[in-house]
Amino acid sequence: MRQPADREQSELDEILGRVRAALGAIPGVAALTLGGSWARGTASANSDIDIGLYYEPDRRPDFDELYRAIARLDDRGDPDGHGRYGEWGPWINGGVWLRIDGHKTDILLRDLRRVEQVLRDCAAGVVAIHYQPGHPHGFSTAIYAGEVYHAIAFHDPDGTIADLRSLVDPYPEPLAAALIRTFGWEVGFALETAASAARRGDAAYVCGCAFRAIACLNQVLFAAERRYLTNEKGAVAIADRFPTAPSRYAERVAAAITKLSGAPEDLTAALGMLRTLHDEVLAVVAETPSTI
Repeated sequence: MRQPADREQSELDEILGRVRAALGAIPGVAALTLGGSWARGTASANSDIDIGLYYEPDRRPDFDELYRAIARLDDRGDPDGHGRYGEWGPWINGGVWLRIDGHKTDILLRDLRRVEQVLRDCAAGVVAIHYQPGHPHGFSTAIYAGEVYHAIAFHDPDGTIADLRSLVDPYPEPLAAALIRTFGWEVGFALETAASAARRGDAAYVCGCAFRAIACLNQVLFAAERRYLTNEKGAVAIADRFPTAPSRYAERVAAAITKLSGAPEDLTAALGMLRTLHDEVLAVVAETPSTI
């Protein structure tokens, strides 16, 4: 885990302090958290700053008031973009993109009661995946659990985040079992349904199935390690370092993707490469201890 340099930490603390001062007193704001790579300890000096704004849905902050306060934080007074409540869908349910002291900063809105219910479901082994712009495989509800698990609260007057974290820390064994079962099955299904399309040279359909298979393999590997997968981006590289991952996992995934073309023989070969990875992953996972 990379530790930020003193200068980086000082700059980060200054930015978070300004965000807390600007947003913490707005009615309905229950908590502010640092998330993403900075919370996980994997950030570089140029990494985006991800901030979660958890709000009470029965007294949801007025978005225009929020936006005006956030715009005053922006270096130019004019954020790069924004989404009102629900504009980006029910799961990434709004936010603002801005720059603070030259750092790209994303403030994402989270419905506190929705998050709490999802975390209770995850703890019980109930997980779902939904269509969501920005998430090409879909939004797995377990993402909320990962966000809360890794979150560093910098405004949490009522201990809201600590209470939520207690639902998913330690990693719930029913959740691991559900993810491995759900996505382990989907890998094989995606590869099987792509086979006839590959023989026809239907590259677009096969590419979609291949991506889903890879995304599902990542889900299985993360769950086998009792690690939260919070985004498809970078997941292959992270999973490549897991003891449960097949040898040269990232290299072999890249080779399969590179093989995809309009030629039926290439498409079939790519699916075969992914099928081999599927078999290796499930064989290792079958030997992974579970406390269920």
